[in-house]
Amino acid sequence: MRTFVDLHTHSTASDGRDAPADLIALADHAELAAVALTDHDTTAGLAEARLAAEGFPELLFVPGIELSARSAAGALHILGLGIDENSSALGALTADLLDARNQRNPKIIAKLQQLGLRIEMSDVLAMISDTPDSVDRRVVSRVHIAEALGRKGYVHSNAEAFKRYLGDNGKAFVDKERLTPSEVITAIHAAGGLAILAHPVHLHYDNFSQLSVLIRRLVDAGLDGLEVVHSDHSDFQARTYLQLARRLGLSVTGGSDYHGHAKPHVTFGTPRVPLSLVGDKLIGELAAADQQPRTQTHRGGIVHGP
Repeated sequence: MRTFVDLHTHSTASDGRDAPADLIALADHAELAAVALTDHDTTAGLAEARLAAEGFPELLFVPGIELSARSAAGALHILGLGIDENSSALGALTADLLDARNQRNPKIIAKLQQLGLRIEMSDVLAMISDTPDSVDRRVVSRVHIAEALGRKGYVHSNAEAFKRYLGDNGKAFVDKERLTPSEVITAIHAAGGLAILAHPVHLHYDNFSQLSVLIRRLVDAGLDGLEVVHSDHSDFQARTYLQLARRLGLSVTGGSDYHGHAKPHVTFGTPRVPLSLVGDKLIGELAAADQQPRTQTHRGGIVHGP
């Protein structure tokens, strides 16, 4: 019996380095019970992943997405798990986010050029031209810009590129349009999904009390769950987040946040997330969705192999 899951992964549809179908194969090879594809701001890889999952009857596929929201506590990312990618509300939102990215990226390139770096948008697009996805459907992110800087010899790693140029305090930083947490959660719910706060360790807070207040506000906005296990969480942090999730009655999830070599320190399926940890609420909704047709109003939908 398979007893582990990975509910946070990225593919070539955004800033990952494995095609959606290859992620499914990796999940089956790791003998996972379930895997979610949660690309940034796009559902473009879900159809391919779903089709691939049909070939692995022991693997549960959870369609998902990762969306950014603005917060006084810093970068706030929300996973939508069990979404219907055909939702008109979600489609409109992701179209707006893609347009915002397409407006931001040339501004970043212009700043880099002002700093004396000889880089063009064509250098960035070259980072994704060898993938099977159409460039028009890809989410072009700062990771791709970082890789272009590395290829041209300006930095030695993506981490250096973000520290020097692309991160929040970088010399070429340009912020992107961010929605409110309520807007993100509403769109996820309209698509039939569960809204899960991703990697809370990335938020800015000084103590447990501050974190509790922040998450309570998100719960008031409709938040369904908390990503307790993540590749950037220590064991102590995971226990802390689990305690908070239990106290607030939130669903519990976990995942690797795997991107392939774009994040070389992260291994697919690691840390191990026990299926039993995911929680009765999420498991119940996933199981219920497996027994009925998909609708946009159903929350927690999945597809399963034959």
